[in-house]
Amino acid sequence: MKSAKEGFPEGPSSAFWTSVRYARDPVGLYRALTKYGDGHTVTMPLLLGPIVGAVSPQAAKDILTADTASLDIFGPEALAMVFRPRSLVMLSGEQHARERKLLMPAFNRADAVRAYAVTMQETALQYASEIAVGKPFVMQKLAQRILLQVVIRDVFGVTEPAEQTELKQRVRELFEASSPALIFFPGLRHRFGGIGPYANWQRADARLTRLIHDLIARRRAAPPGSKVDVLSLLLTARYEDGSVPSDEVVHDELMALFFAGHAATATTISWVFHWLHRYPETLAKLRQELATLPQDTEPMSYMKLPYLEAVCNETLRIYPPVADLYRKLRVPLRIGSNTVPAGTGVAVFTTIIHAREDLFPEPMRFRPERFAERNFTPFEFLPYGAGARRCIGAAFAHQALKIVVASILRQWELSLETQDEPAVRQGVGVGPKHGVRMRILRNATEARAPGAAGSSTVLS
Repeated sequence: MKSAKEGFPEGPSSAFWTSVRYARDPVGLYRALTKYGDGHTVTMPLLLGPIVGAVSPQAAKDILTADTASLDIFGPEALAMVFRPRSLVMLSGEQHARERKLLMPAFNRADAVRAYAVTMQETALQYASEIAVGKPFVMQKLAQRILLQVVIRDVFGVTEPAEQTELKQRVRELFEASSPALIFFPGLRHRFGGIGPYANWQRADARLTRLIHDLIARRRAAPPGSKVDVLSLLLTARYEDGSVPSDEVVHDELMALFFAGHAATATTISWVFHWLHRYPETLAKLRQELATLPQDTEPMSYMKLPYLEAVCNETLRIYPPVADLYRKLRVPLRIGSNTVPAGTGVAVFTTIIHAREDLFPEPMRFRPERFAERNFTPFEFLPYGAGARRCIGAAFAHQALKIVVASILRQWELSLETQDEPAVRQGVGVGPKHGVRMRILRNATEARAPGAAGSSTVLS
């Protein structure tokens, strides 16, 4: 349909069916949306209200470089099950800038970054080694186990096995209770006398909240130590006026990091293994690069490998963890050729921008070399968002992505159980329908031994 309202580009006609498709098949919806609009913007009607979406780098820049005071949160009721009210994702304007400044050191301190890298490598090797050679497994589940352990150690600083087990159990309960239907259709959130999906979610959320607040209280009461986990750094952080973040703020930020730093990164790791094993020549090229490092290399060495970076970026291009960035206009804003009125929801459709033929020829072909052939602007390639709304944990997530992938690939040779892996809605993101089923063929270090049969298939 062609929008009848001034300031709104073309888009589908049905808010109901678009909302249903957005909740079930977002990738298919994004592809359908490219038939509408003017090449810069498109209207996506939702039950929460119409969205004017940027589908070109220039339109994305118009939104992402707008004065942050002119933007508000769109659909906070839909996000409430994922991001809590005091977390960075749910803030705007000066309050957002204040919290972002408080959080940044927890992810950027050099000693913390090195400590995180060690945990990432050790955990990846430990958990992958528990899988029997020749036995099928689901890569996404393995990556989720790895990333959850990394978050519990590096973000929460929990090292006692019993505490780790309890925290993992509570997190899994909450994730299992967080269905896409409840997330995207707030009207379904009814307790029905204490039974049903939403009541289950509330109970799981309450149990995890009590556990986190207890952890915060015990950490505040403990004498200052030398721990460099995110929680410890948050509790010692200070606002510009010298005040400390409240327990509620710390809780909400930790919950956001659980969702962003655990599930999304694990999904991206599973997609990397899917694409690498769909394209053997790409896998061989990456193995050759990894083989240039000594066996006892420090995990931070992986961060300097250009082809590993390209492989990860190409995966993030096809299925970005931040598939769309939503805001609500407080004042009118010129986006592309339209002046969008105040009160309207706007978005950057990252998945659509990443699939533009003029930027990424043969967009659905996995070809990491495109990242060596040219540099992309922050508004052409934006898997973690851009500008003031760039994901606060982007560096942490990218570090985990590269270290986990490199650590497993250097240690084991794997194969795909199936080539077909449709992308489906998983929570607020898009993940592999079958989780990427794989099999460990053998230990790669054994294949590298002198005279080992088939070693060339591992290293060349």
